[in-house]
Amino acid sequence: MSYEADVGGVFDKLLCLPEKILLHHELDALPQIVLHDLSHDDVFGLDKAVYLVDNPDFDCLKGVAGFSRDECKFHHQNLWEKPNNFRTEMKDAVYNERMQLFLRNGIRRKDINTHDEDDVVELGKVLGMQNPSFLTWNMRHGNHGILIFETTHQSFARKKDLLKQAGPLLSLC
Repeated sequence: MSYEADVGGVFDKLLCLPEKILLHHELDALPQIVLHDLSHDDVFGLDKAVYLVDNPDFDCLKGVAGFSRDECKFHHQNLWEKPNNFRTEMKDAVYNERMQLFLRNGIRRKDINTHDEDDVVELGKVLGMQNPSFLTWNMRHGNHGILIFETTHQSFARKKDLLKQAGPLLSLC
């Protein structure tokens, strides 16, 4: 597949995503659906990914969504066909559930500096990734979004710049 076709296909999917997010804004599982959609092979081809929100005012780091390629067998191919079924379909997805329950706060939270690259990479390893990468972005109310991920997908290098633009879409959920 050519570079243009590869990146063009991702770009096309990303252009449709804000409308889907707004259309389904009431879904509890919306951040999980968006993370899964972004992580699939036809978009970024991630093996594992975790979306977290860092709230410095409350000294809290909260897991919002988790993705593991191994758990894609639980949900429908097209997540947007029946988005209301996603939570039920994913009830056996242990990694996704574990990442949503992840919470660090108070004294325990002091062991992770989300502005330190080494700390974020180490957190990725704690969350089950062998070779994590990450991106961060500013959110409303002084919060910070963090996407920690890993991939062995061959074409990811061509799409890396697009992920920097797409990751913050999770903040719309």
